[in-house]
Amino acid sequence: MVATMHRLAAAMLVLLCCCCLFLATQQQQQLQPAAGGNRASPNCIPHERDALLAFKHEVTSDPGGVLSSWRRDGRHDEQDCCRWRGVRCSNRTGHVHELRLAGGGSFLPENLAGQISPSLLALDHLEHLDLSWNDLAGPTGRLPEFLGSLKNLKCLNLSGIPFYGGVPPQLGNLSRLQYLDLSNLYYGGMNSMDLSWLTHIPSIQYLYLDRVNLSTVADWPRVMNMLPSLRALHLSGCSLASANQSLPHLNLTNLEELGASLNSFHHPMVTSWFWNITSLRFLYLSSTSMYGPFPDALGEMTSLQVLDLSHFFDYHDDDKNMRSMTMDLKNLCNLEVLNLECTLLYGDVAELFRNLPRCSPNKLQELDLNWNHLTGMLPRWIGQFMSLVVLNLGGNYITGHVPYEIGKLSNLTHLDLKRNKLDGTITEEHFASARSLQYIDLSYNALKIEISSDWQPPSTLEYVSFASCQMGPLFPGWLQWNVNITHLYISSAGIADRIPQWFTDAFSNVWFMDISNNQLNGTLPADMGSMSLQELYLSSNKLTGQIPTLPPNLSFLDLSNNLLSGLTGHSAVGSANLELLSLFSNRLTGHIPESFCKYQQLFKLDLSNNFLEGEPPLCLGVTEYMGFVALSNNSLSGKFPSFLQKLTNVQFLDLSWNKFSGRLPMWIGSLTSLKVIGLSHNKFFGSIPMNITNLSCLQYMDLNNNKISGSLPIYLSNLKFMTNTSMMGCFEGMTIIDSRLNSLSTVWKGQELNYGSFQRILETRMTSIDLSSNDLTGEIPKEIVVLDALVNLNLSRNHLTGVIPKKIGEMQSLQSLDLSRNMLSGEIPATVSNLTFLSYLELSYNDLTGRIPSGVQLDTLYAEYPSMYIGNIGLCGHPLQNNCSSERHAPKQGGLGRTEEGYGIPFFYLGLGCGFVVGTWIAFGVLLFKRNWRIACFRLSDKLYDKVYVLVATWARARQTQTD
Repeated sequence: MVATMHRLAAAMLVLLCCCCLFLATQQQQQLQPAAGGNRASPNCIPHERDALLAFKHEVTSDPGGVLSSWRRDGRHDEQDCCRWRGVRCSNRTGHVHELRLAGGGSFLPENLAGQISPSLLALDHLEHLDLSWNDLAGPTGRLPEFLGSLKNLKCLNLSGIPFYGGVPPQLGNLSRLQYLDLSNLYYGGMNSMDLSWLTHIPSIQYLYLDRVNLSTVADWPRVMNMLPSLRALHLSGCSLASANQSLPHLNLTNLEELGASLNSFHHPMVTSWFWNITSLRFLYLSSTSMYGPFPDALGEMTSLQVLDLSHFFDYHDDDKNMRSMTMDLKNLCNLEVLNLECTLLYGDVAELFRNLPRCSPNKLQELDLNWNHLTGMLPRWIGQFMSLVVLNLGGNYITGHVPYEIGKLSNLTHLDLKRNKLDGTITEEHFASARSLQYIDLSYNALKIEISSDWQPPSTLEYVSFASCQMGPLFPGWLQWNVNITHLYISSAGIADRIPQWFTDAFSNVWFMDISNNQLNGTLPADMGSMSLQELYLSSNKLTGQIPTLPPNLSFLDLSNNLLSGLTGHSAVGSANLELLSLFSNRLTGHIPESFCKYQQLFKLDLSNNFLEGEPPLCLGVTEYMGFVALSNNSLSGKFPSFLQKLTNVQFLDLSWNKFSGRLPMWIGSLTSLKVIGLSHNKFFGSIPMNITNLSCLQYMDLNNNKISGSLPIYLSNLKFMTNTSMMGCFEGMTIIDSRLNSLSTVWKGQELNYGSFQRILETRMTSIDLSSNDLTGEIPKEIVVLDALVNLNLSRNHLTGVIPKKIGEMQSLQSLDLSRNMLSGEIPATVSNLTFLSYLELSYNDLTGRIPSGVQLDTLYAEYPSMYIGNIGLCGHPLQNNCSSERHAPKQGGLGRTEEGYGIPFFYLGLGCGFVVGTWIAFGVLLFKRNWRIACFRLSDKLYDKVYVLVATWARARQTQTD
């Protein structure tokens, strides 16, 4: 019996062990992950696999191979859709529960493209659908309505897909939805005129509608208030009109995150409905155009961790925007990030710090007060904010010294105090405990940096900016120990030294360097080719010698305003990816190297103001992206450079002050992107190509001091930019030109003046035509008056004839008009008085006649420029002394109105001499051949002689009698 019991117990034990082993095996199989994060079994449902393959069929582009594992053929495990990338199935039923195919970001090449297939409706158990950041808008570009039939969806993320048109209200059928993200890629691409469909989704907790146009939805707060489960609401850039609606009862007690940035509310901030939501932890209200004081309720929002009120003002009314920092934030003990950048705060900076949370421990990590109107001095107790990681106080009016206590902020990684009125000295003590500091910007203050060359900072600096601080005269040696620096700005720092030997090694990781506007002397290091530089600015120094081979990754190089003499051998500067090359105002000699032709990405080339000669290399035409070409003030020669014909994107062209010659080519009219063209002081001849008026974006044309002949072009109305017609196409794709590049000069108010940088000309829409000092003939086209945006017109020193256009007064933008030293005739048009912006008028040395138009503007100009009418004898009336009623007002006296360089007076004297000679010979000829006339003439002369003799003798005797 006992043995039987033992056998039975052993059998039971073996059976129990087998059961445990079986259960463990099953559990192991259930927990084992499949490829792509799924289990091995059960297999996916066949019709769901077919639906996924149909979805793949509608994907027209998959460069990243995201769906490469989605296959019908292959091994058995490859056919299991639960193993496919992005697909997750139920461990119990095998139904597809999740489809996660999010792209990597906007415009990435590996993203999917095509359209969303209705086959997804076969996935009855789908709970999670993420297709974000793919180009799946399809040919219609509309968000598919059928997605509203996926009744089991809990999460739907379609953000970043370039949909446009209305949001389908059918999405309101997704009653189980908890997460919805329709954030649009473009502002206003999608829109919704009614959000009431959201009220059918009471379970929704996370709602993201950023950049969906909701401008017509006035009751959006009421709709959101009907979603009591809402935890996160993001409506940034939705064109919401206001946020001052009244809500009698607030249901959003669970709301923790609210984003409403980039909307234009235009009302006092205290009237907004959301200040009483005390559950908020994250509040983003940047750029909402609200104004007025901060609400008192803000100080009671004790759950806040992040508060972003940056750019928080109304752009249309500065008086409303100015606000003092009166809000009390001392009780916000959970606050970690406070962003008040550019909110027009004013007041004492120390008072502001007193109103910040002072809890223990202090959790404030990021404080951004950049670009406000804060004054006063930084408090010495600033070191109490020990948790600070980011401190931005740049762009204010803070005065005094930088307190040493700022160096006690051991967690500080980012310090920005730029563009204030700080003074004093910065020493090693300021960084004694700043062992985390990576970013420091003290630029544009009156600070003196006195740090020993042997001092090694406790932190690893990456971004260093001391521009316009006094660091010299020696090159700051302590920087050599900061080998991790990537950005170095020490321009205008008073450095008058040679570039040190350790320069290349110490700054081997720097990719942005600006040491311009100092007095660096000597030569550039020969081994700079080993550096990682991408942008290098060394302009306005005293560097000499030749330019060595520079870093291979260089894309921006500015060595202008130095004393550099050329390139080393025949080496090229920088890499083939160079985009900006500025070498103007150096001492470069010889020809432009053909090695420059390898810069196929070059956009800006400035070699002006050097001693270059010869013809530019033809191969420069390979740089098809070039938009800025400045070769002025050299000794370059040859015909108009033919390589320019290939530069269809060129916006700026300056060849002035060279020795170019020949005719202007007809293809110049094909450079339709041109905004500025300067060809002055060359030897170009021939006529101006008529198709130059095809340059509809042209705003600055200077051809003065050449030998150009012929008449002025017609069809001037095609120069649309010089009219007040909207020319939006001329701004599309306009690349910002670096302000350090070369500047332009123009004959302005009779003098050649430097007008400023190309960028300034573009921004101010300075429009000018200067064709002076050429050999132009013919009349001034009447059509020129359509150029009503023209600011400067100079046609002086030519041979133009005819009259001044009668409607010249329609050129309302003219500030300078010079038509002097031509052969213009007729009267000065009365409409000249309508040019109210005119500050310079020169009409001297023409053949103008008639009464001068009256007007206060013209009287003012005459008082400043009394020679403006000189050389026109036919002119009369105020302010001249010629009275129009006198005989001297003779409209036909035009020829007497020219002197010096004119033609009237020389011809007058020539005619007078010829008349005298001819008249004399006629008289002598008559006396010679007519004997009777000759006898009568001599008798008359004898009688006249006798009478004169008797008269003189009688007068002499009478005088003698009186004397006796």
